Amino acid sequence: MVPLTIHDLSVQPWTTQVIFAAVRLGIFTILSRGGMTAEEAAARCGAVPAILAALLDACAAMRLLELRDGIYSLSDFSRAHLVEGEPGYAGDLIRLQHDEASHWHRLHDIVTGEDVHASEETSGSDAHRTFIRAMNDLGMLGEADALAGAVDLSGRREMVDAGGGSGLYSVTLLRAYPGLRATILDRKETLAVTEEMIAGTAEEERITLREADITKDAFGTDVDVVLLSDVVYDERDVVRVLKSARDCLRKDGLLVVRGYYSDPGNPERLFGALFVLNQLVFDSSRSVLTAESLREHVESIGFHVLHAGPLTERSTVLMART
Repeated sequence: MVPLTIHDLSVQPWTTQVIFAAVRLGIFTILSRGGMTAEEAAARCGAVPAILAALLDACAAMRLLELRDGIYSLSDFSRAHLVEGEPGYAGDLIRLQHDEASHWHRLHDIVTGEDVHASEETSGSDAHRTFIRAMNDLGMLGEADALAGAVDLSGRREMVDAGGGSGLYSVTLLRAYPGLRATILDRKETLAVTEEMIAGTAEEERITLREADITKDAFGTDVDVVLLSDVVYDERDVVRVLKSARDCLRKDGLLVVRGYYSDPGNPERLFGALFVLNQLVFDSSRSVLTAESLREHVESIGFHVLHAGPLTERSTVLMART
């Protein structure tokens, strides 16, 4: 939501950095064990007590913490979303946004055409793991459950989750449809994280992991459902990926595409508009799909669109059959 006052808008960079620092220090997870003074919390996270006290005061002013008689404790919001291990934890998403924040400094130059080069993305196994877990955090904020409520997979047996990432969407859909099995296609380094994140779920035995580059490799044969969740955004890849989806589906097969797409006809869709900019600050040469251009591509490949529209306040879903 757009801030209500110019002051709220002007201090957003400061408040964002407060949250980033507190998450990186593990403050909220530390305080989940009970209220502490600034000195006690500093001893737990290796911080300078006087400076940490200022950070904690800012968190309290932002209603992320409660302060009483010198003791800092969690607010209900922080307990739900900022404590590691809780179902609604979004710390990895916040870490990812912190890592990507420096790329946004290029936005002015990109818009004016002064900077047309692709930004060097953060690399390494730790960074990749953070990205996959961050997308899982975002999916846990209502996205996966919303998708399970929006699609009807009754009678479907085999699903390909192309670019399945953490496996969250496969797990959620398999939980809703006990007769369904899923094959998750992704790159080797991603599947290592997928395996870790689906381990111990009741649905693990119905999921197969297969290494693939979804922009080049075939998806399989005689598939009932293809899920493309948060993977198709670039005009350079969309046709190849959609053709692979079409070619693997049996007659009356179902294509489900979910993602964060801009909708220029609906100015309230803020997250989609920001998501487009986030892609462009990494590579301004990209031509990023909109909700409308995605639908046009799906229809041009030969699919019959059954539904296309908002899934949540952040995302869009498109469903089509062969």
